[in-house]
Amino acid sequence: MVSLVQWMDGHAIWVLLLLLLAAAGMLHWRAHGRIAWLWQDRGTDFRPGGGRLLAAAGLAAATLALLAVGVHLSQSVQPPQGLMALDLALQRVVSAGLPPMLHPLVKGWTRLGDLRVMGLLSLAVGLWLLWQRQGLQLLSWTVAVAGTGLWVRCIKAALQRARPLDGLVHETGFSFPSGHSAGAAAVFGMLAWLAARRLPPRWRAPVLAVAALLALSTGLSRVLLSVHYASDVLAGLCLGLAWTALVQWATDRIEHGGGALRSLRAEAQLPLR
Repeated sequence: MVSLVQWMDGHAIWVLLLLLLAAAGMLHWRAHGRIAWLWQDRGTDFRPGGGRLLAAAGLAAATLALLAVGVHLSQSVQPPQGLMALDLALQRVVSAGLPPMLHPLVKGWTRLGDLRVMGLLSLAVGLWLLWQRQGLQLLSWTVAVAGTGLWVRCIKAALQRARPLDGLVHETGFSFPSGHSAGAAAVFGMLAWLAARRLPPRWRAPVLAVAALLALSTGLSRVLLSVHYASDVLAGLCLGLAWTALVQWATDRIEHGGGALRSLRAEAQLPLR
């Protein structure tokens, strides 16, 4: 298992490209009526808006890039300056302000973003979408969640930022960006998107708010436990948001046509129901 994780760390970008190539192949099959039993996605009146999704993805990606540059420029400077100095100052304030009686609560809450929990949840949702024959949504779910994890590994390997000292739980690997935060943003963001497609309009805003709260609180728990700097968490949330917003935008374009993806809709032998 350890060797597989190490291999993934060293080849994450190639696995990501393979994932995207496989997704393109699945869309090609859909456009030509292959594996027809899978493509039974139901139509929906829920459309977040292509412009807003692209704006959110662009802003989040720009923030992530700025944070990555800040980490690269400041992590080897002694005494700490720039972003590292700000992170250390915030870390001292946060760690000093957490009462010991709340440590078990925060340790329990942070497990919500653990790889095993996220993995089991992702598998359960994926199997449910497969059983429902929601092929396009299953493809979007897989690319969003798995892609986010691969992006995390790519960036961690590139920057190799050390974790904060004296964390309240033991963690290995590099610190930037926070995988818990990125995974929570991707999984809960996609769950909210899937739920909003199936719920009445009055329930959509509360569902999106709950998803945002879960992702933010999971990220905050990483700072409270001193296993990530604040910039790690912010970068993870931005990564999850940017990638899932881009996936949702592409899914909307495939479903409803438009631009370079219009042909996928026009050639499909099985229109969405």
